[in-house]
Amino acid sequence: MPAPLNAMPTGEYQKYRPKFTGTKGVTAEEHLESFYSYADNLDISEDDVWMRVFVQSLDGEARKWFRELTPRSTVDIEALDDAFLKHWGG
Repeated sequence: MPAPLNAMPTGEYQKYRPKFTGTKGVTAEEHLESFYSYADNLDISEDDVWMRVFVQSLDGEARKWFRELTPRSTVDIEALDDAFLKHWGG
C-alpha cells in the first residue's frame, strides 16, 4: 500500500460494501463493477483508502490470495485491479 495512509471513511460504510470470496456466483469483473459503484458513492479519492476499502471487500480465498501477494507489489489501485483480474478473472 502507498504511504502515508489517509483516513478511512466514517459511518456504516462497511454495512453496504460488496463482498467477493472467489467461490460464489459473482465474477471478478462483476465484483469490480459493483465495488467501483460503491466506492464512487463514498467519494473516495485517495488511492490508499480506495485500496484498503477494496481489500476489505475480499473474503475467504480472495482475502487469502491478497495476503499472499508480494509486499509492495500493488502500489496503486490500477496495479491491484490488474493483479485481482489476472488471478480471479474469467
